[in-house]
Amino acid sequence: MNKLLRNIIIVVVILGITAFAASYFIKKETKKNSPQDTVEYIDSDLKLKIVYCQPYKKSRVIFGTEEEKALQPYGKYWRLGANEATTIETNQDLIFGNKKLKKGIYGLYAIPGKEVWKFGFNKESNRWGASEPDYKKDLFSIEVPVSYTNESLEQFKIQITKDEIIFRWDTSEAKLPYKRAE
Repeated sequence: MNKLLRNIIIVVVILGITAFAASYFIKKETKKNSPQDTVEYIDSDLKLKIVYCQPYKKSRVIFGTEEEKALQPYGKYWRLGANEATTIETNQDLIFGNKKLKKGIYGLYAIPGKEVWKFGFNKESNRWGASEPDYKKDLFSIEVPVSYTNESLEQFKIQITKDEIIFRWDTSEAKLPYKRAE
């Protein structure tokens, strides 16, 4: 092997190791600011799990217009948290609106609006960062009204009940109803 080729291989290996270490460090550090949470709902034989990261408000405008410098502008993709894409996993088929979600694990995202939030269920469940999913891999989407509370919630929170998934942050609250498939 000639000397130039050997040196190129060494540089490529060093760059690869450095990139891997840097991505690990970045992921670890960002989770300090937006810690990962797992919320589960178990009812007899149904198991429903959502994994997401919880950003804080930190005196910012969370939902609003771009002119308001909102962290999450209306009408724009949101991964429902921070860091990795939010995932939803179910061991049974579920119905959202009139759409069936087959058992499995999926990416879950939203496009928040002032009056309505659109939730998308996507085949890709292992994505990092704020990049939008491949919308061609969407299974379906569903729109639900958003409501507003008098209380501002500092940290983004997802809850699961027997018939809905609740998304709350700042004064916004969106409830995504579901039921077991027949």
